[in-house]
Amino acid sequence: MPPSKKSTSTHYDSGSSRSHSSGGRRSSGRLTIFDLLIRLPIAILVLGFMGFYLLSGATMDVNKFKQTLSRIPEFPKFVQEQMEKKAEARAEYEATVVQDSYYVKSIGRYCDWDPDNEWYYDPVTDCYFWYNDTTKTHTWQYWYEDISSDYGDYGWMEWDSSEQQWYIEVSDGEFIELPSKYDTSNLWHVE
Repeated sequence: MPPSKKSTSTHYDSGSSRSHSSGGRRSSGRLTIFDLLIRLPIAILVLGFMGFYLLSGATMDVNKFKQTLSRIPEFPKFVQEQMEKKAEARAEYEATVVQDSYYVKSIGRYCDWDPDNEWYYDPVTDCYFWYNDTTKTHTWQYWYEDISSDYGDYGWMEWDSSEQQWYIEVSDGEFIELPSKYDTSNLWHVE
């Protein structure tokens, strides 16, 4: 059984706590003659060139640029569709929170909710899982008893669908790729 303390981070957050400091003197907020005559025109040229480069699909082709420019009015509709899809996905998740069980497509069965520990459990694969929405990057986390228990109070696992890779928490907030010594053929993840 997993420890009562759940993970407070995800592998997406690992290494993202870099601090940046800027040197130099502070600006008073006013534009100088130098800013107006030198920096502003250079910034406009650079941004214009970058815009042309990106809108031409990195080809620097004027016709491709014009074609991309003509599709810009469709962009708000695309953004609206993406936002609706995200809202639907969130609504689907929220609907499962209040249920006593959750249907997992990848294994073709329902898993029961444990209200005391606030996780689901699949007895066939001996896997505990929950949706970690306490972090910047919300994700499903899994505790496979045969693997996760090797890591003591840590061991919560995550599936990265873009990398097609499992990650495991080895210490507070530190995730690594799941070592190849573990058999992943019976591992599943929520789709």
